[in-house]
Amino acid sequence: MSRRWRWLVGAAAVGLVAAAGLAVATWQALMPLPASLKPTNTDVAQQVLAADGTPLNRSFTGRLNATATLPMWQVPKLIRTAFRVSEDKHFWQHGGADWTARLAALWGNLRAGHVVRGASTIGEQVARIIEPRRSSYWSHWMAGFDASRLLHRFGHAAVFEFYLNQVPYGARRRGVVAAAHYYFGREPSALDPAEQVALAVLVRSPSRYDPRTHPRDLRRAIDQLADRMQAQGAIGKADLLAIRQAPVTPGRLPLSVHAGAFVVYARQRARALGLTAPVVRSTLDPGLQRYVQRVLSRQLDALARRGASDAAALVVDNRTGAVLAWAVAPAGNGLGFDPVIVPRQPGSTLKPFVYGLAMERLGWQPDHVIQDTPLAESVNEGVHNYRNYSGRHYGRVSLRYALANSLNIPAVRTAQAVGVPPIVDLLQRLGFTGLDKSADHYGPAIVLGDGAVPLFDLVQGYATLARHGRFLPLHVLDEAPPAKPIPVLSPEVTSVLASILSDPDARSAEFGDNSILDLPYPTAVKTGTSSDYRDTWAVGFDNHYTVGVWMGRLQGGSTDQQTGSSGPAPVLRQVFAHLRSVAPYAGLWQSPHLQEVPACEWIGPPPCVQRMEWRLPWRVAASDVRERVSIAQPVEGEILAIDPRVPRAQQRLQLRLDTGGAVALRVQWRIDGEPLAGAEAGSAAWTLAPGHHRLDATVWLQGENQPRAVTAVRFEVLDGNAARIRRKSTTSAR
Repeated sequence: MSRRWRWLVGAAAVGLVAAAGLAVATWQALMPLPASLKPTNTDVAQQVLAADGTPLNRSFTGRLNATATLPMWQVPKLIRTAFRVSEDKHFWQHGGADWTARLAALWGNLRAGHVVRGASTIGEQVARIIEPRRSSYWSHWMAGFDASRLLHRFGHAAVFEFYLNQVPYGARRRGVVAAAHYYFGREPSALDPAEQVALAVLVRSPSRYDPRTHPRDLRRAIDQLADRMQAQGAIGKADLLAIRQAPVTPGRLPLSVHAGAFVVYARQRARALGLTAPVVRSTLDPGLQRYVQRVLSRQLDALARRGASDAAALVVDNRTGAVLAWAVAPAGNGLGFDPVIVPRQPGSTLKPFVYGLAMERLGWQPDHVIQDTPLAESVNEGVHNYRNYSGRHYGRVSLRYALANSLNIPAVRTAQAVGVPPIVDLLQRLGFTGLDKSADHYGPAIVLGDGAVPLFDLVQGYATLARHGRFLPLHVLDEAPPAKPIPVLSPEVTSVLASILSDPDARSAEFGDNSILDLPYPTAVKTGTSSDYRDTWAVGFDNHYTVGVWMGRLQGGSTDQQTGSSGPAPVLRQVFAHLRSVAPYAGLWQSPHLQEVPACEWIGPPPCVQRMEWRLPWRVAASDVRERVSIAQPVEGEILAIDPRVPRAQQRLQLRLDTGGAVALRVQWRIDGEPLAGAEAGSAAWTLAPGHHRLDATVWLQGENQPRAVTAVRFEVLDGNAARIRRKSTTSAR
């Protein structure tokens, strides 16, 4: 064999080996074909829709777009044509790679010494979107094979549709829908002809052709592409003229509903429920959300001078537990906290639940009399003096008037009578999950807000009252599995509570006539203000809706004496007025098992208030309900001090007994086991003596045959110049 033939044979062998190696390398580098051209949940960020389908968020952090998409037949024909002419004029004819265009591009790249032109077909671009590769000769080589396999597996139409929905633009937007929103503020079908062609131009260089910054460059490129489209017969002369004459108007499509905090919570719930679809539908009513957000923001702005810096409002449908509005103001507080779910001191808003427990467990009726007299308890070697918001004591007060006027001392006495463990248990069954400490941690002051609850839980609890005592967890997603209502309070008790909280006459002693809480239609309303005016609340319900509003300062500090009536109540009133303008007033449910009877009710000195009152359908034996009798002064653990500047004989401690409304016929006081001479009444005096002391008593009550032994209290008296007792006074405002 001649040398020439040996060289040819060797060259052929090398070529075969190289070709085989290239084939193996190509086969190994082929991308795995996806099971579908639909983006999976791992590719995208979840979008939340309102109940009517309105988008509540747009996320551009996902690798693919799964929300702003259209089927190909809904993409305007002019857009489809512009992309085909601009990106791949032979798309419908070739099998994935346009080899004529490839060879031309290869020759140009070789002459330049680097990749300057890709000549990528639409199929090849789709392959790179699915499996991104660094731009190189090898990646362009592989794209042709990947594109051929995609077209063979899914077909030209499906690949083109994927491309139109995933082609990248500026600002992380993908697809013609997102681009139309971002650059022109409209849907693709609403764009003018020149703007539709612009979508095909912008993919070449989103920054160079941005209509807001380079309108002339974009216009020139649109006209050039339109000429090519007409030259290739893709459009007629009339279409060309329409494109040239049509305007290009930049704009952006903002979210029509602001509900950022709600979206965050909804996505968290979706994850907790295992809902992985790229789009989830929520329960939010967009029209109501816009209204509540506007009213809440306006009220917060008006109260900024009084130190209020944050606010939140929640509206729910009582029948289903669906959240209809979730407003936060300001929309971005910079603290990263959502005041709807951040626990805050609830002030007086828990009082209805405690009174409901007293009616259910102790058999109290709405006309049950509670003593509104001075009350104190030991706190850290000091004394906690309870007081009403107005500082006034009414004496004998019926349950209706005590709750309607949000009196603190009767509420504490009711909590003492019921017992703190049952109160904590009830609140936990009502969904107050944050109250997870022992009853000893809270004490009777839990009824005044000695704990922390979020607005979400509070509205959930009041919605239970509106739902005749049946608990149903609130939900924010349509896809959430339905829950079954759980009875927590009797329907009769919740009916009485609704009657009291909607009674303008009953609340007039503390709130005055024509209060802001007196809504045009009967509505159960309760306000609350925490210690030092840090948190203010208003919550109310009718048969259909429950509305809750909170205002305060998330970053700490106090407002300038803002109360539940002056801060959130006006928002509550406006929201209910709006609800009744879009739906008929649903009324307040009245239990058919209640009987209306004449009653003599108390709010202050005689005479009593003669009125018709609801009577609960049960009776409790006197032996089962005994008034709590205790020593009111001194309190357990109190430390007193003798003043050396005052004669000892003049330094006397008033001993007081709390009989809970019962009449004490006789009292026998004992100091350190020794009877106190001459002290036979409910109140007596004892001359201070240094040391540790124990005080107890025996009391004879009217209507009882046997005397009662009263639990002893221990206290200390310091001599000389000992430090005076530290006194602490805390107020839970209305």
